[in-house]
Amino acid sequence: MIIAVDVGNSTTMLGVLEGTDVVLSWRVTTGERTRDEYSLLICSLMARAGVDKAAIGTAGISSVVPSETGPIADAIADDTGAGVVRVDYRLDCGIVIATDNPMEVGGDRIANAVGAYFEYGGPAIVVDMGTATTFDFISALGEYKGGLIAPGIVSGARELWERARMLPEVELGRPERVIGRTTIEAMRSGIYHGSLGQIEWIIRKMWEEVGCRCRVVFTGGYCDLVRKGLPFETEFAPELTLKGIAYAVEPRLRPASGA
Repeated sequence: MIIAVDVGNSTTMLGVLEGTDVVLSWRVTTGERTRDEYSLLICSLMARAGVDKAAIGTAGISSVVPSETGPIADAIADDTGAGVVRVDYRLDCGIVIATDNPMEVGGDRIANAVGAYFEYGGPAIVVDMGTATTFDFISALGEYKGGLIAPGIVSGARELWERARMLPEVELGRPERVIGRTTIEAMRSGIYHGSLGQIEWIIRKMWEEVGCRCRVVFTGGYCDLVRKGLPFETEFAPELTLKGIAYAVEPRLRPASGA
């Protein structure tokens, strides 16, 4: 079994996989924790789910929060005895990081590209809706070519109601109409349709630049909210990052040439 961890700016995803099948997954708030605190968290989650720590043979971690990477990796190694592999530009993860400066590419974006390539094949675009909304392109040859980083739907909304003093905090959701009849409706519509329009426009511009209308794979905490409003089909892969970590750290799981 594999334990995969993706440490994001807002939340941390932990998953237990049999091969590339996610058997269990948890999402916790990313915070400043010590090695011992991570050990307690991981042990309690696995014990409650009935997971035998001795069954964990491999561990992989992608992280965009350097201060948390070491403590959680050390805790996993202590508790399971598994070697912990960090997913970053230095790892032979099955794809080529074909950007000007590979060391700038976050481990989560690498894991997403790996997961998309080996689950769906290339070319493909991965849209990850988290604290930021990222767009990444992977070629038919398994080359990670780069992408875009945009404000996330929640961070953008929070900026709106924190800076505009008369605007309240609103719950995100798909509005019934575009033209809101109250301030709350207007804000919800603006946040939703603004994000939807941004995503559709960027995908179309990426298609134009790469010269084909390739597959689009959505992941991240808010992906299902927006992708259903797009006028074209997409793949829904909420556990893509965890699967990508598994493919990255276990070469035996990879198909010969993508999906």
